[in-house]
Amino acid sequence: MAARFFGALGALATIFSFFVLIISYANYPEDVLVYINNSGDPVTYLSKSSMFYIALAFYIIINATLLGLRKIQDDEKNMFQVGLGVTQIFFNMFFSSSVYFINILNSRENFNYSNFGYLIYVTGVLLMVSILITAFVRIVLKK
Repeated sequence: MAARFFGALGALATIFSFFVLIISYANYPEDVLVYINNSGDPVTYLSKSSMFYIALAFYIIINATLLGLRKIQDDEKNMFQVGLGVTQIFFNMFFSSSVYFINILNSRENFNYSNFGYLIYVTGVLLMVSILITAFVRIVLKK
């Protein structure tokens, strides 16, 4: 039951993050700023299409890997299935917040990025914790 629930939430998170990628792509300028230094000066730019295809490739590889792992372990009562679903949710949260942060970074408005930049760190930590817990469940419990 829990595996189906988190699997469904993972699918919804995957769809949501794909829409965030498409909406952000529509708002990107031709040269997308992807890195600024500590003083706020632009450092690295990518072309709009390169940014989109790199992000899309990353999105597809990770989600396909998680889906493939879930299909290999087809037992619904397996805690590993639940861990994969939670990992997929947190990966898509991290991906969405990162892509949207780059979208905000490239907007022409004057934002204080430190007010919401922590979201990327929080979602990244949640992603790492879910990966570690899933690995722990897989290795230690072996169910």
